[in-house]
Amino acid sequence: MIEKYQMRGNRVEPMEVDDIKIKAINSCKVFKLSKEMKINFDAVFENLALYGITLQVISDKDWLGVTEGHCDPNDFTISIPNKTYVAASKGKREALFTIFHEMGHILLGHKAILHHSQHQPTYKEDAEWQADLFASTILLEIGIERQYSFDFEV
Repeated sequence: MIEKYQMRGNRVEPMEVDDIKIKAINSCKVFKLSKEMKINFDAVFENLALYGITLQVISDKDWLGVTEGHCDPNDFTISIPNKTYVAASKGKREALFTIFHEMGHILLGHKAILHHSQHQPTYKEDAEWQADLFASTILLEIGIERQYSFDFEV
């Protein structure tokens, strides 16, 4: 018996691995992210506004802590706690992953699909899987993550 894929996020339009990676690599070029850059991520984050993306930093005491970050693709807003912003500005991997993951939701055009389907969802339709791959690709491009071989056939 084939085990059903367990969705972690909204069901979105399916995307192939290579398509997500290309969008992530192109995003690196647009936002001037590279292995050669000095750790000055706060300047990159502040420049998101030039592209209509709002990075909303919420005080740690007001952050509920239910998620690491939040994205509203309808109004291009990413919300994160202050501690994540500070850590990401210093180049900390987990914090950068959180921000790039949330950026992935916006830049991959995620909108929830509400439809009846005869077919079970696949990982290629999982917004969280897509955003994770997007973030991991950026971290690889800027030299923070090593390349590993993953079996994406779930």
